[in-house]
Amino acid sequence: MLMVMLLWVGLMLYPDPRSLVISLRRLIHPPVDAAAVQSIADQLPDDAAAIEAFSQSYVPYQYAWTLYGKPWYFPTVQEVLKDRAGDCQAEAILTASIFEAKGMPYTFRYSFDHVWVDYPGKQATKLEDPATAIVSNEGKGWWASLPDKIPLRDIVEERVRFHWEPMPTARKVGLGLGILLALLIGERLLIRPARRPAPHADRVSGRPQEG
Repeated sequence: MLMVMLLWVGLMLYPDPRSLVISLRRLIHPPVDAAAVQSIADQLPDDAAAIEAFSQSYVPYQYAWTLYGKPWYFPTVQEVLKDRAGDCQAEAILTASIFEAKGMPYTFRYSFDHVWVDYPGKQATKLEDPATAIVSNEGKGWWASLPDKIPLRDIVEERVRFHWEPMPTARKVGLGLGILLALLIGERLLIRPARRPAPHADRVSGRPQEG
């Protein structure tokens, strides 16, 4: 029943699972594209904070549910430039691409609830704190370590706010009904009391045999 439940949840969240596979690949290998943003980079100063501020204004936050019709999606730079909106992945990939076009150092950092671009001199914030990062990428591959901080309450609140609350009502209903049905079926198969075997009746008298 657990497998059925997981398959149903996956179907409700990603009717086309290919987009999830693509996003996971981009998560591992961020699609940084310096050429796509070269004209933008040429107009910006060689100042990391100014570049980050530009990306924040260029990519106003938009829920993935609203923009892409799914709970999570990692876009390409071309998609970000076209949509001019997105979530933390969109802003991070744009910022990194501009840094790449300018030859400036940067580091991708992932925490349990956020993706951002770090750079020399960047001030840590509650949401973008290297101490909460679980993986980082400086352009030469990923390395993982246990974070110094795991703000569990913030992680749960962020997941609810960005993934559950903006989810379309029809998806929420379908998700809930599927999980409920799986639980009911599992209860009938696994928890129902075993029936006691009927006593073996004597073929002649019809009475139960003793002993």
